[in-house]
Amino acid sequence: MQEITVKAPAKLNLALDIVGTDGRGYHLMKMVMQTIGLYDTITVQKQPEGTSGEEIILSCTHPAVPCNEHNIAYAVAHSFFDTCGIRDRSLRIHIQKLIPQQAGMAGGSANGAGVLAALNALYQTKLSLEELCRIGKETGADIPFCLTGGTALVEGIGEKITKLPDLPDCVFVVAKPKGGISTQRAFAEFDRRGIAPSLDLEKMCKAIGEGDILSVSENLYNAFERVCGLRDVEIIKNMMMSCGAKGALMTGSGSAVFGIFTDRGRAYACEKRLKERYAECFLCNPVPHGSVIV
Repeated sequence: MQEITVKAPAKLNLALDIVGTDGRGYHLMKMVMQTIGLYDTITVQKQPEGTSGEEIILSCTHPAVPCNEHNIAYAVAHSFFDTCGIRDRSLRIHIQKLIPQQAGMAGGSANGAGVLAALNALYQTKLSLEELCRIGKETGADIPFCLTGGTALVEGIGEKITKLPDLPDCVFVVAKPKGGISTQRAFAEFDRRGIAPSLDLEKMCKAIGEGDILSVSENLYNAFERVCGLRDVEIIKNMMMSCGAKGALMTGSGSAVFGIFTDRGRAYACEKRLKERYAECFLCNPVPHGSVIV
């Protein structure tokens, strides 16, 4: 086997709160996360031994994505090789990008997770999901969830994952305004304001367990909305609600916004309306998996 292709899904935060910091200065989180049917496609190809000077060659369809050591996919591949003791690193990684950037949808982490899943199959290392998560978390806090996927309670810096029942039947409309938000700046602004934790996750987890999508929608919460400062976030939320969304929320540190619909026709009409104003709009279902080999 010389080539593997993986589909790496985006994630949404149904609930997100910041509850403190650890001894290293990392922020501690409490979140409910969900993977959706919006994918980057990653192709990983072995090169003949030594032909590329034992280097990883990275390419991407999006011109703004760095194709060097600053890319999570590049870094996590080296971590994989170090862990497994693989010396020859003659490898090509190509990313077909669809997940928006600076959106709070874990596009970079999804790519990292996809590369780990691909390398594990390509090199037949048979690492467990737990071992892959251990490698991934050192590079990106969202990588363990992007490997696991589905619906989950996520805590700590992203490494503590508790699987939840699959989300009840629904449709997501996702819209990304032109402006992006830096995760680092969002955390800094949150810290500056000294905002206390205020999320009660029990209600959200109970609603998911009972298959109550209306209650899920009523308990959406994202602490970052309090510091994001983008007018488009509120505009998109209001548009979604006026189109029949049961709830709407910014995901992650932003700037993408999603609405939950129980009527596909209304969801389609909402996506069509949003596309008149925002270029990056998507209609997606929840999916019960992380990165998958195709």
